[in-house]
This record gives sequence, C-alpha cells and structure tokens, in this order.
Amino acid sequence: MRLLLLPAILGSTACNAQYSGPESVEHDPIGDRYFVSCTDDQTIQQRAMDGTVTPFVTDPGGAPYGIELKGDTLFANIGGTIKGFLTASGEEVFALDLGGTFLNGLTTDGRHLYAADFSTKRIYKVLPDDGSYSILVANTVQTPNGVVWDPALERLWVGCWGSNARIKSYDRVSGAELSSFTTALGNIDGIVLDCQGRILVSSWTPARITRFEPTFTQPAETIVGTGLNQPADIDYDAENARVCVPNAGTNTVVLPDVTDCALGVVDGNGYKTVHAMPNPTDGLVRLGVEFSEPQPYMVLTEGGLLIAGGTLSPRALLDVSVLAAGIYLVDLPRLRRYVRIVKR
Repeated sequence: MRLLLLPAILGSTACNAQYSGPESVEHDPIGDRYFVSCTDDQTIQQRAMDGTVTPFVTDPGGAPYGIELKGDTLFANIGGTIKGFLTASGEEVFALDLGGTFLNGLTTDGRHLYAADFSTKRIYKVLPDDGSYSILVANTVQTPNGVVWDPALERLWVGCWGSNARIKSYDRVSGAELSSFTTALGNIDGIVLDCQGRILVSSWTPARITRFEPTFTQPAETIVGTGLNQPADIDYDAENARVCVPNAGTNTVVLPDVTDCALGVVDGNGYKTVHAMPNPTDGLVRLGVEFSEPQPYMVLTEGGLLIAGGTLSPRALLDVSVLAAGIYLVDLPRLRRYVRIVKR
C-alpha cells in the first residue's frame, strides 16, 4: 500500500566537475548531498545540492566501487574489502576483508550489507555490527553487477553483466534464487527501486535507464534514453524524485527527474501536512495533530514503501527508535494528515 504520488515534469540536472571515473552515486537525505565513488583517482566525492563538488575521502585505500549508506556510515567496496567511513567526517571506522576478488554492487536491508563479487559470481552477506560475514550465494551463474534490497518483496534484486542481461532475485536468508528474467539489454551495471517499488536498471547497450515492474508482466519502459555514456551504479533520490546516474564514459553525474514519482500526497484528496517534535529524532516523536480516539497509522520509507503500521492512541508518542537512519513518511489515513520524519 502506497500513498498517491504527484506527477513530476521530466527534467535533468548535471554536474561536470571533478569526477574521475565516477562509478556509484548514493543520495544522502540527512546530509542533503550525493556521494560519488570515483575509481580512476581513487576518491569519494560529495556533491552539494547547488552542484558544488568537494572531496569526502581522498585516500580510501584503493578504487571504490559500489557505495551504500547505513546509519551514519558510508560503506564502500574496495577490491575484496568493504570499508566504512563516517558521514560526518569521512573517517574510516570499518574495514573487513571478505577474501573477494572484485566487489562491485552493494546494498543493505538496514542490518546486513550484501556485496556482489563481479569476478567470482558470489554474493556476500555481512553484519557490520560484529564484522561477521558469509557467502550467501556461491554462484550466480551470470555475472552479478548491481544489487538492491527490496523491503516490500523481501528479496535481493541483482542486475547482471553480459548480452541479454538478466535481472535475478535471491532470498536474503537462504540465498535461494527466487526469479530470473532475461532482458534485451546488454551489460546491466546498476539497479535500484523507484518510489513505487519498480525496478530501474542502467545498461551500457543501449546506454539508458530502463524500468521494469517486479512481476515483469508489463513492457519495459525507457526512463532516460539520452545523455548517458556507460551509466554505472545508480541510486534513486526519493526526496527530489530523480535517478542519480554516474556516467563512467564522460566523467559526469546526471540527475534526471523521474516522471510519476514525486514523493507527496495529492492535494485534491484533502491531505494536509502536520509537524512533529522533535524532528529529526532518534526515538520518540509527538505528531502535531489532535485526535480523541485511536488512529491507524502507516510508516513508509522515503521511497514510498510501507514498512510499519499500527494504532496510535490520543496524546501518545510514536516510537521510531527501531528504524534505520533516514527519512520516513507517517500517514494518518482517517485524519488525512501526513508528516515527514527524519530518523537519526
């Protein structure tokens, strides 16, 4: 179940500064910026919303490929190792050698990290809290590149390299293959979910961003078909309804808007925004709306996916302490009220 979404006008924002081999982009909703891993000069850059690019990590210890935010740490695949850097300072606070060969795609389910090894066709499952890891999938058969966690369908989606590239899914507990779909695309590099849980992939042949329904029963849609050159590991910025694309072939990052994916509630349905205190919060929060009887509520991710819900009593506080850091939408459907909450 998802909120109704406002349509967006297709547009594009680009930044051509100071990228050398951009490989992966990660939107940071709390820091209001984008992280960009660059393999040629072996740095991680940060791009402000005004387009200013500054260094985040200048010497990560190798070429960073897939990057992923988890809480206050930006994790990066570097060779066969996963490293973590504090988002506040860029300080290295985590390093775990998985014995991998070429870790590429990286994602998280909020607790674990999942890294795809391009060379060995493995998927590793990592618990950063204690530094333990296991081989979740010993052989994906096709070469895995991008990987993304789907909280609604509870599976990992993997985009594969090669001609007629496949999109596969795996169980995060057993590693069992759940589905496999053959596309007409060549060399899928990145994979991400949009606001409605649809699959976006970047491909090199043709150079474009394509969208698929998770059931693959509807025709594929071209979302971005121009201005791309070797588009690599993409991300989805739900706050601004745009897909974040590093162009490895032109050393650029482009941020095209995604139609029908602006996060928001249609005004015509009578929804109104309310405030919350404190906001940002790391635990209990009070919603700025009065009611005299218990009200159902839903908690959605910034991507519009329903992850929690329940009933809130009058004058009660909402406990969001179990949620991972990020931006969430709390919907009170009977009252037709909603509020964005930033969880630290």
